[in-house]
Amino acid sequence: MELRFENITKNYKSKKVLKGISLTMGTGVYGLLGPNGAGKTTMIRILADVLRPTKGRVLYDGTDIRAVGDEYRAKIGYLPQDVSFYGSFTGRDYLEYSAALKGMETAHAKKRIEELSRSVGLWDDLKRKCTAYSGGMQRRLGIAQALLDDPEILILDEPTSGLDPYERIKFRNIISAYAKDRLVLLSTHIVSDVEQIASHIMMMEHGTIQHIYTSGEYIHMMEGRVWLVEMSPEQLMDYQNQTVISNVRTKDGRMEVRVIEETKPASGAVQAIPTLEDAYLYHFNYLPEKSRR
Repeated sequence: MELRFENITKNYKSKKVLKGISLTMGTGVYGLLGPNGAGKTTMIRILADVLRPTKGRVLYDGTDIRAVGDEYRAKIGYLPQDVSFYGSFTGRDYLEYSAALKGMETAHAKKRIEELSRSVGLWDDLKRKCTAYSGGMQRRLGIAQALLDDPEILILDEPTSGLDPYERIKFRNIISAYAKDRLVLLSTHIVSDVEQIASHIMMMEHGTIQHIYTSGEYIHMMEGRVWLVEMSPEQLMDYQNQTVISNVRTKDGRMEVRVIEETKPASGAVQAIPTLEDAYLYHFNYLPEKSRR
């Protein structure tokens, strides 16, 4: 199975939100990382066929998804960034309604609702109104909805928004188990959501895909660019306006600062093992004027 973007452009009046994106995806988990406003939601809404591009096309196994039509949409499980619920719906009502819209048989739908509600930790809350759920519970309900009919293509927009750390780990485990022989696109600005489970990670900014690599490749690119520097709190206040800092911790009354720099930033600096988060900050927040000093 192959999905291909061919020169996808999306304009809203005079604003270009997507700028000629071309890429190919097969089976596996793809992470889409980028700051807010990068164009991630617009891109995945086009992939989910709920938004038409201004120019370009999306191909499913070589055929334009517009020509595939309902058959293509039936292959998709989609969790939008914002999920709305009818005020009178319980969790069970919402999942049963979603199953009916997907054309699922009643017996199969009932079985999947039990399986997935248990997986996401909502089985004991299905009788409650969706509007009474916490934000994290509503997100978990949305994830269950997206997985209901075992879709071939799973598209998730900020799926872990509102989830606590334990719930995030559980979500990653569910996606890892599900992703075999399927395509999963996970859009987020939370690096840890994709670091361990994505086969490829796309970094997006200003409506373009800047890079597509594996997590290991991004980390390898950062070797020799991440440093640990000790300084006083007063020095840190000035230093943070001059370079990219990925972490700070207190050590023996001083600050140990994790710095991203092309060259050794101070005489006492020592190299650190890079992470994907370092790569993310390097690509999106790097100060080019600093590298030319």
